[in-house]
Amino acid sequence: MRVRFGPDVTSDAKCCEETLNYGLLSLWETARPDHPIMKQIFAPEIRRKHNISRLITFEVHQSCNTSYKRDEDYFVRALIPFARGSEAGNAIYAKALNDYRIGKQVPLTKKVSSEFDPNPSGLTLPGGKVVKRFDGERLARVAWKMVRGLHIHHTGEVLSERWPALGVQVFCPDQRPPDDVMAFVSYAKSRGVYPGVFDYKFEKFRESHDLHYWVLLLWDRIIFRVAFHDPACGCPTCEVDRKAFGAETFATTTTAP
Repeated sequence: MRVRFGPDVTSDAKCCEETLNYGLLSLWETARPDHPIMKQIFAPEIRRKHNISRLITFEVHQSCNTSYKRDEDYFVRALIPFARGSEAGNAIYAKALNDYRIGKQVPLTKKVSSEFDPNPSGLTLPGGKVVKRFDGERLARVAWKMVRGLHIHHTGEVLSERWPALGVQVFCPDQRPPDDVMAFVSYAKSRGVYPGVFDYKFEKFRESHDLHYWVLLLWDRIIFRVAFHDPACGCPTCEVDRKAFGAETFATTTTAP
């Protein structure tokens, strides 16, 4: 795999810091397989029912792989309470309950439980509703990792882990996504191999500064909208971000492996 830094200079793939943390191997660090769509969103009974051997897999640094583990664990546990209502969602919810009963992921499950607030600011919400708070940075980091991995798979282009011109938003089952999301999912092509567990759609809008627009669907219940400006975007916002964050944040790409 070859990496291009800007328009002219090429180099063999080196360490993750130079290649901005996804999918490119150093010659001195142990490689291990990584799935941009993590296996843990598939409950065991779903794995038994469906052959999940077609998950996208990359060979990546072991350190890069493990650096996401805690956030991926949080991502799944924080969203599981909203997964019920579909086959895959019910299965992953039942697994989380069983894990807790046998003493697995107990501290994390308690942390997620503490994020439910029945009386926000001392208020009593109508209809027995409660507020669920999330660690938004951790959800966004994992959603962005999934998009980056899928983007590499489809285009061969490596996107930076740091991406200033990025927007991530999550919509749980009791929230109607905005009209732009509803319109997009009505016509965009589904790309997921196992859509009952994870599906995704994406498109690049050249008329809007080459805006990349992605929608992720987990367990047929939870929607993520991820939108970001193209690495070559020349809009005023991206120009300001280049000066603030460094041009290399936007510049690293790779040819298809």
